[in-house]
Amino acid sequence: MSYSEDLKAFAASHKYEDVMVDGAKFHYVLNGRKDSQTLVMLNGGMNTLEMWMNYVDAFSEDYQVLLFDYPQELRTNQELVVGTQALLQALGIEKPVFIGASDGGMVAQIYARRHPDEVGGMVLISTGGMDAETLKSLRRKYFLAPLMLWYMKHCDYEKLKPKLIQASMRHIRNESPEEIAYARDMFETIFRDYPQEKDVHISTLLADLMNQRPVTAEDFRALKGKILLILPDQDFFSGKMREDLIRLMWEPEIRYVSGGHLSTVLKTEDYIRTIRDFLDGGEKA
Repeated sequence: MSYSEDLKAFAASHKYEDVMVDGAKFHYVLNGRKDSQTLVMLNGGMNTLEMWMNYVDAFSEDYQVLLFDYPQELRTNQELVVGTQALLQALGIEKPVFIGASDGGMVAQIYARRHPDEVGGMVLISTGGMDAETLKSLRRKYFLAPLMLWYMKHCDYEKLKPKLIQASMRHIRNESPEEIAYARDMFETIFRDYPQEKDVHISTLLADLMNQRPVTAEDFRALKGKILLILPDQDFFSGKMREDLIRLMWEPEIRYVSGGHLSTVLKTEDYIRTIRDFLDGGEKA
């Protein structure tokens, strides 16, 4: 199936809800067993909860699964963490496992540092650590981020969309022709109705990540043995940034997988199997 077909099927079979929590409007899907542990899925740079849609039914038989878009009222990552905690409290969710991809993996680290006793585990996918060295590297790499954010706010966004699709497709690595077609349909479908203010919002959050206070290994001591790192072999979070992430975590389980930065969406069956093995092992421990 194509992304657009998957999206249509998901929307027809899952209930979307909206709730205001402390002035922020959360658009979310909550599915699965209410009497089981919750998996909280944290979005990457597109900030679309549907990036996780093919994970929901795979885990809903044994877990409760929460997907949500980051509310535009929350303009910094600290505000996002505070808002996420308030959402979880409103929904009656305690000690979930956070599953974060790309930027979502960094948000998970900020949450775990701020609320270590409220995290049941972390699965970090295609991401970097929020340590001082990685943040320094990201600031050097994205030193034009403030200028790009200004441009994003003032440009003719409809004319920019084809270039954004083209830039997004540069994350393709060794994917199959079918996966490449799925990715192109995904970006074309997302950007078709993607509002400029949503892109400005997520770009603001991405830029804000580099201004965060660095985490240290001590921040994750309470999660010893409860962390899974899924590391694609052709991701741009590689080399020293990958090594720094591994050193930052306490006895993480590490799975090296084939693919690039889009593998979270394009190789869902492999990722679901890897995450389930980790979760099942945690239950037995």
